[in-house]
Amino acid sequence: MAVYMDANSTTPLAPEVIKSIMKTAEKAWYNPSSSYDKIGKVVINNARKSIAGLLDIQCDDLVFTSGGTESNFMVFHTIASLPWGFLPHVITTNVEHPSILRPLAKMAKEGRMDLTIVPVDRLTGIVNPSTILGALRPNQTVLISLMLANNETGAIMPVGDVVRAVRDWEAQLYKSTDNVVPSSYRVFIHSDLAQAVGKLNVNIRKLGIDYGTIVGHKFYGPRIGALYIRGLHTYTPETWLERTPYRNVPTNCGHKDCCNVPPAPLIPLFLGGGQESGFRSGTENTPMIAGLAKAAELVSANLASYMSHMSCMREQLIQQLCMAFPPVSGHPNIIIFGVHRGLSSNLNGLIHLDPQRLSVLPNTVNLAFSGPPYLDSREILALCPNLCASRGAACHSDQTSSSVLLACGYSVEESRSAIRLSIGRDTIFEDIHTAVAELRAAVSQLFSSNSAAT
Repeated sequence: MAVYMDANSTTPLAPEVIKSIMKTAEKAWYNPSSSYDKIGKVVINNARKSIAGLLDIQCDDLVFTSGGTESNFMVFHTIASLPWGFLPHVITTNVEHPSILRPLAKMAKEGRMDLTIVPVDRLTGIVNPSTILGALRPNQTVLISLMLANNETGAIMPVGDVVRAVRDWEAQLYKSTDNVVPSSYRVFIHSDLAQAVGKLNVNIRKLGIDYGTIVGHKFYGPRIGALYIRGLHTYTPETWLERTPYRNVPTNCGHKDCCNVPPAPLIPLFLGGGQESGFRSGTENTPMIAGLAKAAELVSANLASYMSHMSCMREQLIQQLCMAFPPVSGHPNIIIFGVHRGLSSNLNGLIHLDPQRLSVLPNTVNLAFSGPPYLDSREILALCPNLCASRGAACHSDQTSSSVLLACGYSVEESRSAIRLSIGRDTIFEDIHTAVAELRAAVSQLFSSNSAAT
């Protein structure tokens, strides 16, 4: 029986989510933009409320999208398209998802922005806020994109600390005492929340970000997504392009997230029927939106138990891996991110609902080997018939080595041997035992065959 340990890649639909999708597909299949469809509109509006409740945001600041890649691209498209009157400068890190790094690099190559990619600390795997502060350019830096949790290592980035540091930098730059930046300027902060929602308590208001990417299939929902845009409810798609050059305008709509703070702009990626208040045209996928809402409701109701279970399974997995691969001279030695490399995490202290107090996601174990160069993760996994896991990120598992692990100080050989084991809600002790047993047998077989050959 297959043991699934690739939850950071995708998750199955929760039974409740399937029921919600099926019910909506049967009862609310009309075009929600039509004058006669009342049910679909209600479903979509209620979905916004469910997701907003999970993330502690204004429900009208959400736009439904096809997934994380589109959500991320919408932010970068906006930054590259606004009439700034200067070349906009964007900062990101060298461990971001390809849906961050690739479009930003392309836009920079096209001359649409100036891009700075800052390194994470090679000892911890996270970015130091001071590194980002050092890359800021007065009156030119307009966006910082920083994931909340890394998809390969599980390292949790200090997003909240970065936001506070940037706001302090702005206040000092403009000699303000109340952190209100002049309306012509603000550094917007985007965070890819794909790996965090459903595994951590993600409170967008507390984080203080301007944009947030939500991906349903990472937390037992459907393969659609959403984008949070702070203050979206205060303007229309035409607002920004009418200003040349671009200027932020503080709003005073009465909502505590927006008063006297410039809203984060959004320019539609494509035009059409004007759905999603004109920001994301295309007939709404009502059943999948209902499923996304149900997945969010499950997280709202059960996050503490989800985190507790995943943390317990992660601890067991690490303990069994350490017993299966004891340090023996001349034999492969294991490297577990957060234990042997990267952040030093307390296995008994992972159950905490504040993402800024955790070091690694409670479900993620990145396993690598030091020593023999023939221990390639592709060959190891090929000898594990029942284990479903990835070589680093599943979306680029065909690559020879992980750029993320290289950025975290791993050697090329170590990064090539890396296997990401990401636990889900349904992982049980028997799964841990099977996975470790197969990994041990596979490594032993490769070690024996290569030793005999030499």
